[in-house]
Amino acid sequence: MEPAHCIPSFEFTHLGMTTQSGRFDRARGTVTIDRAARRGSIRYDVDTASLDMGTGTEGPESAGYQLFQVKRYPAIHFRSDNLYFDDAGRVVAAQGELSLLGVTRPLTIWVSRFACSTRGGRHFCAADVTATLNRSEFGMLQYIPAVSDEISISVPVEAYRQD
Repeated sequence: MEPAHCIPSFEFTHLGMTTQSGRFDRARGTVTIDRAARRGSIRYDVDTASLDMGTGTEGPESAGYQLFQVKRYPAIHFRSDNLYFDDAGRVVAAQGELSLLGVTRPLTIWVSRFACSTRGGRHFCAADVTATLNRSEFGMLQYIPAVSDEISISVPVEAYRQD
């Protein structure tokens, strides 16, 4: 994956009234796809210390860092060996496992706008990935109900073929 074009972001409701967001500025991963065989895998890791929720929330003492327990859990991981394809051979979903705060649970991610092309002589595929989870299922209970349990995740993905 191209790290500069694969920055994960998330949204939640604050006080039941407004939508707030955050992102992680460092993530890396690999995607393996065999479109003819309709198989593939995803490995994606997020550096939790790269959390940015806006001014005043990017430091180790911020509420966001405490929520993600950055010092204790320096990474979030997603793993999948179960990709779903449509009739045209485009990836539309992946069923895998998300590890967050030391808890690993099943998670299905949804893939839209999957397309492959060539840029600068290099073959790549790109897509938008989304998922929704309840953070309480991972033991992330702090600030509920002021901060919603349900979190929406969005990750743009651009991955170049490794020759």
